[in-house]
Amino acid sequence: MGTFGGHALPGTFFLLFAFWYTVQIFNRYFQCRKRNARFTSTVTFPCTCLCGRLKKWPLESIMKIVLVIIGFSGEIITGLRPGPYVILGNGQHATMFFAFGLSGVVELLLFFKAPLPTDVDYIANILAFTIELVLFTFHLHGRSELDVLLHVLLTYVIIASLISAFIEMKFRHNVLAPLARTYFVMLQGSWFWQVGFILYRPFPGKSPWKGDDHSQMMLITIYFAWHSIACFIIILLFGGIVSCYQKGRGVSYVDDDMIMKRLIHTGTNGQTLVSLNDDSESDIEYQKPSTVK
Repeated sequence: MGTFGGHALPGTFFLLFAFWYTVQIFNRYFQCRKRNARFTSTVTFPCTCLCGRLKKWPLESIMKIVLVIIGFSGEIITGLRPGPYVILGNGQHATMFFAFGLSGVVELLLFFKAPLPTDVDYIANILAFTIELVLFTFHLHGRSELDVLLHVLLTYVIIASLISAFIEMKFRHNVLAPLARTYFVMLQGSWFWQVGFILYRPFPGKSPWKGDDHSQMMLITIYFAWHSIACFIIILLFGGIVSCYQKGRGVSYVDDDMIMKRLIHTGTNGQTLVSLNDDSESDIEYQKPSTVK
């Protein structure tokens, strides 16, 4: 990863998956509103745009494994260059790719009904973020102050990705939880690209950044803020586009008042029932106050 391409490659992977997640999350959310159903997030999403049986196949997990193999192989091959820090640095990057590849394997096992615990796919992704965090935290030996700042900002995003994955696993029915995870994955991808542009200057004739220039380090924090804002705007734009697409197909949404009217109903004995689930299997029973005759 000690090249521009070495940072652009994982950055592209993170961005592609973030764009995919954003579209699929909003698509599922608006479809649930259309059907007056409860939104539930998942780690992966089926390719509903395909035809026939391909709609149900775990193409996202397969693609994750393929891309990880490409990144892992690239780190191993380029890590054979002389120099202990080249070998160790690439070894850390290869380990990161392997961790995310492992999460893809777990997702495939779940698809084929392997007897695995509930939410193990979330745990596998949380493990991948944790390994990425540990590797980049101890990846900065002998680096310049500017290089350290770039990677410290990246570790902040990884921590946020880790926390958001935990929150999503806990609150599966809140659309903001998977969108938060997607946001930080997207921010990781865009920041990987930015790190590559700053450290390795792919365009010829560009002067390198100064490793100890405080003004340039302040500029980097401004860039990071711009990336954070841009990712937020991109997610909003994706949501607007998906919403317009659904409405163009004649989809009408059910507002929150209608949802509450569906959840609250009267039982056979005159008692008020509030459904906690879409199928009305679990109800909270509220007794009507008895009237004194």
